[in-house]
Amino acid sequence: MTSNETQTEGKHRVTIPSATPEKSEESNDESKSVPNEDPKRISHSEFQKRVTTDRSNEPVFSCQFEVFGIVQGVSFRMYTLRRAQKLGVRGWCKNTTENTVKGEIQAHRHAFESMRLWLKHTGSPTSRIDKCIFGDTSELSEFTYSNFSIVVD
Repeated sequence: MTSNETQTEGKHRVTIPSATPEKSEESNDESKSVPNEDPKRISHSEFQKRVTTDRSNEPVFSCQFEVFGIVQGVSFRMYTLRRAQKLGVRGWCKNTTENTVKGEIQAHRHAFESMRLWLKHTGSPTSRIDKCIFGDTSELSEFTYSNFSIVVD
């Protein structure tokens, strides 16, 4: 009978636990002395350091946007803020009286394009994006915003 088979005792079924071999103290000592890390993986903080230092000489791209559809009352601005913070995008967004969301984004090329795609196709989970219009993209030597924020009029 294997370790995971069951035995019947009277009317009750009993599962026999599998036997786990005990590790010797030697193997525990060896595992403590040898770090169990994948050399290809780096920590999030190390990644952030590399991203910011590697991109310091790259240009900053900037554009305004307006998103049409069901984008108010569906946490669109909050999700936009979270996505911008995750990507390292700076700028702002706000609701308009025309039931759209307007804003401006600034970022290095990869984050800039990722944010544009997110605004055009994804949005918040309960939003419906009919279209997203982007203004002209300009290239800046440095950021003009210190972070991304939600503007409330």
